[in-house]
Amino acid sequence: MKNHFLNLIPFNNRMEMPGAEYVIKKVLAFILIFFVSGILGEAVVIASFTGMGYDPLHGVMPEGEIAGLVPFYGYLLFSIIAILYCKLIEKRSLEDIGLTKKFGDYFIGIVIALIMLGVVIFICCISGSVSFVGINKNVSVKGLILWGIAFIIQGSEEEILCRGFLMNTLKKKISVPMAVFVSSTAFVVPHLIMTSILEAGVVYSIIGIVNLYLISILFSIIVLWRKNIWISCGLHTAWNFVLNSVFGLTLSGIDGNNGGLFIFKINNLNIINGSEYGLEAGIATTGIILVMICGIIYLWKGKGRDRHGIQ
Repeated sequence: MKNHFLNLIPFNNRMEMPGAEYVIKKVLAFILIFFVSGILGEAVVIASFTGMGYDPLHGVMPEGEIAGLVPFYGYLLFSIIAILYCKLIEKRSLEDIGLTKKFGDYFIGIVIALIMLGVVIFICCISGSVSFVGINKNVSVKGLILWGIAFIIQGSEEEILCRGFLMNTLKKKISVPMAVFVSSTAFVVPHLIMTSILEAGVVYSIIGIVNLYLISILFSIIVLWRKNIWISCGLHTAWNFVLNSVFGLTLSGIDGNNGGLFIFKINNLNIINGSEYGLEAGIATTGIILVMICGIIYLWKGKGRDRHGIQ
């Protein structure tokens, strides 16, 4: 009994244990990192707002763009703590986490995101559920840059935690498909808690949750394919930034940035465009993710599974 208890403590580097215990241990470590980071991040946000002359403890908060940006920059703490945990507790290198020297793959991820969003928008436009209005002549370059940095931090944080920390360590002890499933569930659950997806209606909630799992599986597959997390960081960041700040559309139930580079009009709310939750709860997104997953698997298989370290 004592050994079983010690196996589950996330403050040691023990690996000699049954697979089920190892999964529980790593999930507990994920929860620990998530909540410790969240508490420290909240403290940083409060301190930041206080330093700006506000009184967040008494409800005096800034409004507008700055109120949305500061929490995103706070996600940097999540990445730092996750990396420190991997280095100090698990004794893992940055390369083992997935932060290899293949930084160029970050831009491959960006290209994949642009292709996917381009197809989704095209489907929505030809279906009549979305219309392109024009280019925003009053776009704030400063705002685009600040939001771009914010999404770089936020997108990379989720990939470091879910793929770099969790999936890449789980696959050392359990099968790759199971590691992908567990890490994808760790990716999905916070979205269920922190976004309005469960309030979007039964149909849109189901489609949205399915899409969350599918996009997480896609992130996992490209990480396994390219053997680094730079590519998923680029895809994740570009997807969020382009959808919210370039196209100005709803991201995960959060209203789009009205200062986006392009202006689109939602003509009617339906399962193609994801209704009020946004494109991520639409079947257009479901379709392109499935196509991309199949395409990556085809490239993966075609280039030789063993050569890319695929089990």
